Amino acid sequence: MERFPDQESCIDHLERVRWAGKSVCPHCSSQNIRRKREDGVERVGHWHCKECKASFKVTHGTVFQGTQIPLQKWFMAIALILNAKKGISSYQLERDLDLNQRTAWFLLTRVRAEMADKTNSILLKGIIEADETYIGGKPRKENKKEDREPAPRGRGTSKTTVIGAVARGGEVVAQVVENLTGRTILDFIKKVVNIKESELMTDKHHGYRQFASMMKHEVINHQVQYVEGDKHTNTIEGFWSLLKKAHYGTHHHYTTEYTPLYVAERCYVYNNRHLDTIFWRFINGSMKVANKESC
Repeated sequence: MERFPDQESCIDHLERVRWAGKSVCPHCSSQNIRRKREDGVERVGHWHCKECKASFKVTHGTVFQGTQIPLQKWFMAIALILNAKKGISSYQLERDLDLNQRTAWFLLTRVRAEMADKTNSILLKGIIEADETYIGGKPRKENKKEDREPAPRGRGTSKTTVIGAVARGGEVVAQVVENLTGRTILDFIKKVVNIKESELMTDKHHGYRQFASMMKHEVINHQVQYVEGDKHTNTIEGFWSLLKKAHYGTHHHYTTEYTPLYVAERCYVYNNRHLDTIFWRFINGSMKVANKESC
């Protein structure tokens, strides 16, 4: 982190990204502001608005708001998260950054929530592959062999259901759903896909049949073959593989409440996989906040 040797350099970067030399109060949008002073010395990163009398920092309204963790450690954590192909656990982050585990978990959750926010607005178009997958551990086996029952696989399992869509050569969107029904599939595709400018590729699940009247819809029968010319769902299957590698290889278990954030993390990393500047994209993007200063 040669670029950011101390807290002041981190604050300076965030102020340049957010305000571009024109500091603005995030509460009333006034530019009549000044740096706060203590014993005649300016306090780096602390601002006061002369109009609404509010005190604030450049981190107000961002992923960094209210944190007591040094920004250097935030930046280092973000770099580690973005470069971990299978994700990173709070225990690993604890060791890497000399944090306690609860602090590392808090930081990870904040970053994942920011990734989810950046993924929610994506609208896909082109050749779109849609599919679903199921996340969760295998049920514990009974002690006696005769008491063991075969665990259902795929549809019909009690695992967490995730539905997703990916544009070939482009971005992916995925979300957790409680029940995989025709209605939830319809709502998801309408939300994330530009139907008028897209072609849909799916398997034979009956929930996708409704799209034949809305858009060009190609179906691949996986009981016969997985690829027929350009007709396949290999791209979304590849993303499911990455998602499950993070689950089985790093985290081992997702709580129901936070599963959407783990899914969003994998989506964000996948969508920016070709960028050497993914770190800067996240840092700079996190400072683009919708508040009064941009109205």
